[in-house]
Amino acid sequence: MRVLFLTSELPHPAHSGGTIKTASVLDYLKRRHDVHVLCFRRHPLTEAQADWCASSREVETLPLNRGRTALNLARSYLRRLPLSVERNRSARMTELVSERLRERVYDAAFVDGWLMAQYLPAGFKRLAVLHEHNAEYVMWRRQAERERNPLLRSLIRLEYRRVRGYEAAILPRFDAVFAVSEADRKALLALGAQPERLRVLPNLPEPSLLESPPLSFAATEPVVLYFGTLSWPANVEGLQYLFTSVWPHVCQQMPEARLVIAGSGAPAWLLRLARRTAGTEFLGPVMDAEPLYRRARVFVEASRSGGGTRLKVLNALARGLPVVTSPEGADGLEVVDAEHLLVSATPESMAEAVCRLMGDEGQWRTLSENGRALVRSRYKAETAYQALDEVLDGTGAKV
Repeated sequence: MRVLFLTSELPHPAHSGGTIKTASVLDYLKRRHDVHVLCFRRHPLTEAQADWCASSREVETLPLNRGRTALNLARSYLRRLPLSVERNRSARMTELVSERLRERVYDAAFVDGWLMAQYLPAGFKRLAVLHEHNAEYVMWRRQAERERNPLLRSLIRLEYRRVRGYEAAILPRFDAVFAVSEADRKALLALGAQPERLRVLPNLPEPSLLESPPLSFAATEPVVLYFGTLSWPANVEGLQYLFTSVWPHVCQQMPEARLVIAGSGAPAWLLRLARRTAGTEFLGPVMDAEPLYRRARVFVEASRSGGGTRLKVLNALARGLPVVTSPEGADGLEVVDAEHLLVSATPESMAEAVCRLMGDEGQWRTLSENGRALVRSRYKAETAYQALDEVLDGTGAKV
């Protein structure tokens, strides 16, 4: 079948949780279907990106790069749109989608993310599918709940209400809606999504991680690893919490421990905080995570906000690196505390869990093996994406 795939980011190279999920779904669709991709490019294409677009044949990109400015915020209020939607508004994309729909018949439109829902024409008569990377309104609500500055909290609450209203309004336009987890599915149900149209399409770790040989406790160092996208607000907040609230307790119990941070996009103030934090190494962008996984003894995820599921946690589980996480870091994953990873709700308990895993080879090995087994059974495309096949196999005109 022929699928029109609309996404807000060029999914190559897949460098963030969002683009990794997009690339995973796109690759899976292309195994069975003829897929035509329309997306934005935020910067001039690199040579590798241009080659990828050419080799993929039906990939078209349009330039768009609007920042979080006061002007764009004002425009979003004038148009009664959430700021993120306004920043992704493009008359040229609207025209391009219309042109492609006039030129050929598509059996389905796959809208990858709520930001692209504005480009699905109201008169589209075939199967319309929305893939929600997160229940967006939940992330804004959590951010408002944790914001201490009264003025910022009021602004974030206002944006939360705008996102909630917009997200609720777009859901009825689609024949099928995919949430990223059972928790997000329930959150979308609370917005009024029809249960019979709502499915789960989980995040998946990098498949090659399962193909690597098991890690060895004896070959590791007393290193705690964090590896993620450092421009994502939830990650930034989690790292600040890790630096200021958790890590001092770890250092007190294990002075020899090292905290290694890897990832791109870190704000300058976070870099300064990392440099001031004892026992910390900041590596910046890393193309090959394998040496980090082999060196580290524990992976930590301390985020207290955000939504969806943490791909970084799934990747660590797939590689067999034991994970210590906050409850929010485990949210949406089919994991059991003390069986697949360790969940800690306070700075003291998180530090205690990290230090315990540093010295307990038996528990370390149990979590390493159980984490990989979980990923093999539940987080591989062949099983996890069956719901997508079921929806597309029923393609036809709307009733």
